[in-house]
Amino acid sequence: MNRSLALLSVAAVACVLLLPSCGNGRTQQLAVESDRQRDSLEQVVAAKDSLINAVFADINAISENLARIKSRENLITVSEEEGTRRPVEEINNDIDAIGRLLAENREKINSLRHTAAQLRKANLRIEGLEKMIADLNGQLAERQSEIEQLRDELSLKDTRVAELTETVAEQSAEVEQLSGRNLELENRLNTVYYIVGSEKELCDAQIINKQGFIGRTLTVGEHGSLESFTQADSRLLSEIPVGHRKVTVVTNHPEGSYELVTDADKRVVSLWIVDPVRFWESSKVLIVSYK
Repeated sequence: MNRSLALLSVAAVACVLLLPSCGNGRTQQLAVESDRQRDSLEQVVAAKDSLINAVFADINAISENLARIKSRENLITVSEEEGTRRPVEEINNDIDAIGRLLAENREKINSLRHTAAQLRKANLRIEGLEKMIADLNGQLAERQSEIEQLRDELSLKDTRVAELTETVAEQSAEVEQLSGRNLELENRLNTVYYIVGSEKELCDAQIINKQGFIGRTLTVGEHGSLESFTQADSRLLSEIPVGHRKVTVVTNHPEGSYELVTDADKRVVSLWIVDPVRFWESSKVLIVSYK
């Protein structure tokens, strides 16, 4: 009987000693579970914070791009309004830059939509985000339309400039051709012929004729050739050497429009044209004969 009581006492003492050990194990398990939940919660919060930061980063990037687009559009518009023609290459560079910014904005808006969808799955909504995305998309569409219009206008202007350039080139060619013709015509109108020779030589060449029996008069021959004449420009011809006595101006030229210059021996040194316009208006040919 005493032996049984002793065994029960030992068992009771053992249970008492084991109770604290069982309690500590449970407490440690709860602590580990609490740490896991806390870590999981922190990860969720961090993920949500990351999504929210991504939203605002995309919104800021889109806003900055829209401002850059507007700035480049203003450059193009102001130059058009002020009438200053910028080089086509510069305008094309601006338009290409706007196109790149628009493409970048499209990517940002797609990223923003994806982030908004992830936030909805996480049961987290940012007030007005959906409307903001719609507004940004509307601005993007508006800018895209404007850039397409600018491209069309530039293309039309380039076409017009090319047409005008071609027209100017054609007109310049016509003007040059007309100028050439006018110059040729003017030169022809101012082309004159003169010859100084003895009566016999001129008569033999049928350049002059003698008419009448008493005091025979010299006249211009009808069958004479201009091959033996000297060709000159009436605008540049002012003096014709003669160097003979008994000189006769056979062709008809207004009195006072020329002068026969003589030396001390009464020899005609030269024929001086005083008024070229009047001198050549009656005849483009000058025939001077001497005996």
